[in-house]
Amino acid sequence: MSIRAVLFDLGNTVLEYGLQGHWREFLRQRLEEMCPLVCDLAEGPKVTPSEFAARVAEVIGGERARAIERSGRSWHFRERLREGLAAVGLRANEDCLERLTDAFYEPIRACTQPYPDSRDALNLLRSHGIALAIVTNAPWDTPARLLRGDLEHWGIGDFFDAFICSGEVPWRKPNPAFMLAAAQALNVRADECLVVGDTLESDIAGARAAGIRSVWMNRPGAVAATDDPRPDWIATSLCEVVEIVSARGA
Repeated sequence: MSIRAVLFDLGNTVLEYGLQGHWREFLRQRLEEMCPLVCDLAEGPKVTPSEFAARVAEVIGGERARAIERSGRSWHFRERLREGLAAVGLRANEDCLERLTDAFYEPIRACTQPYPDSRDALNLLRSHGIALAIVTNAPWDTPARLLRGDLEHWGIGDFFDAFICSGEVPWRKPNPAFMLAAAQALNVRADECLVVGDTLESDIAGARAAGIRSVWMNRPGAVAATDDPRPDWIATSLCEVVEIVSARGA
């Protein structure tokens, strides 16, 4: 079966996110930095930055949040933040939540950049008539508009015909509904798609659950554990992905 569509993970596949491996530290630090802004915008008692960061981080990224994520469901950042604020006695209206969400995300965008081969590979795939989509688990299910903004910032947002993000749908990878929603948005069958992602337990497992072929984007040359989900192909660059698609008669 030829490949008509490629579904790309975003972080560390198309764009490099400099926080890889340091997300938990970032969460605590960024919340502490935001405490003065939160106290200015939200209603309720004053709290110290350290207390605010500790308690809100536990709501946004603690064990309950991780259990929801492991179940294949999303818990949108705005609701995480609303509950986190309530944990320290603070209340925020919708406008306040949006402003705080944008402020929270600013440093993430600042440490994001495309890989050297991203633009050329995407351009080649589009020139071959391949439909392209992003399928991404946003960090703490932050809004899709922020991650779309990362692509637009680097001038590659127009390559993608669909954008499925855990920040605006009810699922997270590896829930197969995630991949199947992208196929539906592109008006192609699952067996005509290819998933490309760097994470075996979410990208590759999600593709297999949805009946979609997959490429493990393994730029650093990591060694998979024996019980990890198996991709159909392994690539160390997006140019290799183009070769895989071309060889399948796209």
